[in-house]
Amino acid sequence: MTNQPTPWQKKYRWTITWPGEGHEDWVAYDGDLYIGRIMRDKTTHTKQGQFLWSGGAHGRDFKQHVMPHQGWEPEHWQAAKAVEDWYDAMRERNGLEPRVRPG
Repeated sequence: MTNQPTPWQKKYRWTITWPGEGHEDWVAYDGDLYIGRIMRDKTTHTKQGQFLWSGGAHGRDFKQHVMPHQGWEPEHWQAAKAVEDWYDAMRERNGLEPRVRPG
């Protein structure tokens, strides 16, 4: 993600999905656990240019799910925040301890 200042500080590790290909597409991890993805939507007629976010954490620790698990935001940082907020809500819903933002 870009280094432009935002009112939000990322909490989890974000990496580019397709390194070197120029896509605005990132995935998030909590340690080794995949928790979600954001990408600029270039195809949906009414949402084109916005960022699609989708939460993706699942497995034995996540028996109860939080909906919605996807949506659109105008800026990449808002979409990333939506993924992280969704994941935090999933942790809470499933009785897992909340993560603390570093620093």
